[in-house]
Amino acid sequence: MNQVKQERLQNRLGPEIKEFREACLTLQLATVDADGKPNVSYAPFALLDDGYYVLISQIAKHARNLLENPQVSLMMIEDEGTSKTIYARKRLTFEANVVVVERNTERWLEAVAGLKARFGEIVDGLRGLEDFTLFRLEPTQGLFVKGFGQAFQVGSDDLVDFVHLQEGHKRIKDGSEVTEPTEEL
Repeated sequence: MNQVKQERLQNRLGPEIKEFREACLTLQLATVDADGKPNVSYAPFALLDDGYYVLISQIAKHARNLLENPQVSLMMIEDEGTSKTIYARKRLTFEANVVVVERNTERWLEAVAGLKARFGEIVDGLRGLEDFTLFRLEPTQGLFVKGFGQAFQVGSDDLVDFVHLQEGHKRIKDGSEVTEPTEEL
């Protein structure tokens, strides 16, 4: 994609992705344990300049999985009730590396402050529990899906690198297909 098209796409999608991300309060987390068994869960998050921060109890399976296997897939997804179509909900997904943030370091304090700003006093209670661990999820590569045929690769560098995916949906050729150009999925 040439530079001008890339800039136009970024100028159009960058603010939309930022607004979508800021409206989401939780991340869906796909983790894997040491035996390769998958688990899906969620966690409230705060976004800082170097990644997404989640504060999770080690009693929870997904926290133990993050400690055993420091790779995660995360997703923010449009609410079902406000989606135009359930099959094409807007979503932002990333593959990410996991880093444990040491308690009471400068980064710990900044991230906990970010969580408290978003979620209030409950964070003070959780941070005082020794089973709660602060994780930084560092995105590597991602995907922003706006709807059918509207999927865009997202780079890890502050969501700057957008490339529209070229391959789209293809209708099954069985003789029953509608051929009018106004047909929509």
